[in-house]
Amino acid sequence: MERENDLSDWVEGEINQLRRVRDELNVQSHLARTELRDAWQKLEDGFAQLESRAKHVASVAEPSLKQFETDVRKLVDDLREGYRRIRDAI
Repeated sequence: MERENDLSDWVEGEINQLRRVRDELNVQSHLARTELRDAWQKLEDGFAQLESRAKHVASVAEPSLKQFETDVRKLVDDLREGYRRIRDAI
C-alpha cells in the first residue's frame, strides 16, 4: 500500500512539474510572438522612413545630377574636339 502511495505521489509530482514547464513555455511563446510582432513593425516603420527619405533625396539631387551630366558631357565633347584639332594639326 505504501509503495502505491509513493508511486502515486511521484506521478502526481511529475505531472505537476510538466504542467509548470508547459505553462512557462506557453507564456514564453506568447511573449516571443509579441516581441516578433513588435520587431517586425519596427522594421516596417524603418523601411517606410528609408523609402521616404530616398525618394526625397532623389528628387532633391535630380537637378544637380542633370547639371553634372550636362557639364561632364560638355567637358568630354571639348576634350574630344581638342584631341581632334591636335591630331589634325600633326
